[in-house]
Amino acid sequence: MCGYLHFGADTHCSFNGTTDCKDEEADTLKHRRLTGRITAAALSAVMGCSGAFLYSAPPAYAAGYERVNGYYQMLDGTVIDGVVARGIDVSRWQGNIDWNAVAADDVEFVMLGTRSKGAVDPYFHKNVKEASDAGVRVGAYIYSLATTPQMAVEEADFVLDLVKDYPISFPIAFDAEDSSTLGSLPPAQVTEIINAFCERVEAAGYYPMVYANDYWLANKIDMSNMHYDVWVARYEVKHNFSDPIMWQATSTGSIDGIAGNVDINFLYKDLTPYLPGNLWRTIGDKTYYYQNYQMQKDAWINDGTGWFYMNGDGLASVGWLEKLGLHYYLDETTGRMVTGWKQLSNSWYFFNSSGAMSTGWLDDNGSRYFLNADGTMKTGWLQQMNQYYYLDENSGKMATGWKQLSGKWYFLQDTGIMATGWLDQNGTKYFLNNDGSMVTGWHTEGDKKYFLTDSGAAAVGWLQLDGTWYYFNQGGDMARGWINPDGNWYYLNQDGKMQTGWLDDGGAKYYLSTSSGKMTVGWREVDGAWYYFNGSGAMVTGLTEINGQLYYLNPSDGRMAVSTTLDFDGVDYTVDANGVCTKVEEPADGTQDGQNGAEGNGQSGQSSQNEPAVNGQNTGSATQESPADSGQTDSKKEIGPGIK
Repeated sequence: MCGYLHFGADTHCSFNGTTDCKDEEADTLKHRRLTGRITAAALSAVMGCSGAFLYSAPPAYAAGYERVNGYYQMLDGTVIDGVVARGIDVSRWQGNIDWNAVAADDVEFVMLGTRSKGAVDPYFHKNVKEASDAGVRVGAYIYSLATTPQMAVEEADFVLDLVKDYPISFPIAFDAEDSSTLGSLPPAQVTEIINAFCERVEAAGYYPMVYANDYWLANKIDMSNMHYDVWVARYEVKHNFSDPIMWQATSTGSIDGIAGNVDINFLYKDLTPYLPGNLWRTIGDKTYYYQNYQMQKDAWINDGTGWFYMNGDGLASVGWLEKLGLHYYLDETTGRMVTGWKQLSNSWYFFNSSGAMSTGWLDDNGSRYFLNADGTMKTGWLQQMNQYYYLDENSGKMATGWKQLSGKWYFLQDTGIMATGWLDQNGTKYFLNNDGSMVTGWHTEGDKKYFLTDSGAAAVGWLQLDGTWYYFNQGGDMARGWINPDGNWYYLNQDGKMQTGWLDDGGAKYYLSTSSGKMTVGWREVDGAWYYFNGSGAMVTGLTEINGQLYYLNPSDGRMAVSTTLDFDGVDYTVDANGVCTKVEEPADGTQDGQNGAEGNGQSGQSSQNEPAVNGQNTGSATQESPADSGQTDSKKEIGPGIK
């Protein structure tokens, strides 16, 4: 079709946007400044057209496409409705660009060409960096030569590999206009190729779109199966395509910082919600993280689910990582930084909230643990500063309180330190050896002896061992000598054994119950003979008045005399069967009444089985009663030490 000639970006010549003769791979007129006049005949020859040919071209550096009173206008002053932002697209044809000047001239975005003559556009790396630094949002496009979906995927991979190291914050476009490749294919096949490219770009986390002119959109592409946004090209007149997101309106725009003509584009759609600055991207089977559109390298990142460390290649580190002397562990599958407990090679480690591996003491959920210098959780015995601790062999928790190990009991204080020596627990005393093991049985300290029961508790009070009674003071030390724990007196030998029966102590004799060990006070019958013990328990001897009655207690052994006569200090007495002594009154003839002949030794030589008189009266017959003032003779009541 011959008619009005337009020169467009990436389109060297087209009639009304319907005839394309661009060759991106050739070093021809792409984006060169137009300085001459072309004759209709010459153009007819080039395009293969005949007939009348009208040419109308805007002057170089044409004004227009700028903001006037808040609105963008075309060359003829027509307002361009719905514009969100103004931008440009450039490639090697623009040469060196002053991007700060560009940004200052109301340019918010740029689409950069990526390929030239089969290689990376020589200005791409420079442009993407400097444009980004100037605050211009950067997108990219590739002039496609694909004829199959696989070729389109390869082109997508080419672009993705190129842009992955840069802050791409605008779409990546598939430039559909090459007549010798795509243009030779049916629309359905062209759409299949476009979709293959866009799907690959989208999968990598970028925003894909399709660049084409009105003619291609109407005739070369099956739009019913192409569902990606469109960047339409139509110069100097409004495009026919109804719903593009961007319009390439002229190839002869003028922008500060660029020498020569440049394509000017208008964005209709706010892409901010569709172009997140922070996201994961998978490119060529490798996953990268972008923050503020920039791939993160040698940096910690947080994607909202956790922390990751991106290495020098931009890949998430996995496994062990050392940074600034601290050790971290990144999940071997996801790369996410581990916090809390982690089991690795049968050893447990703890990583704090910052991800750093913990060493030394750790408090976690009310329990204490110890991590070795290599981070492994300690179990079993731990020695620190001459103190011992025990960490549970399964959980690693620091033990407190009683702990039985290998048949021995140990006590770990609230601080976890193993106790040694005396331990007081709720008023009960225990003794632990220097190795912390609890003592049972006899324990000697200096001149003191203690007995630790099977539970380890120090005995207090009465304790019978091997048929022998012992008494232990409140401090747990074994008692010796006289004690009065319950209002009764007892005597413990030097070996601690409770004395029973006769006791010689301090020149006095005592009698201690054979069943209870209680010291006798008052009358006591022992082996058929009666004895009397005063208030201090000492055995009484000689002529003694007890409860108004006289008794004679043998000075040599304390036995009470019965049924005899005796002479005491020149006075004669008769002793009845109950031991009561009665003074003999002398008759007028000087003889003693009732005397049978035993003289001078205080005994009659006769024995009676009668007990001492009860209440001072002789019953005249044998009884089983104790002396009236003695409450100590009922052996049936004497069932053990300390029992009243």
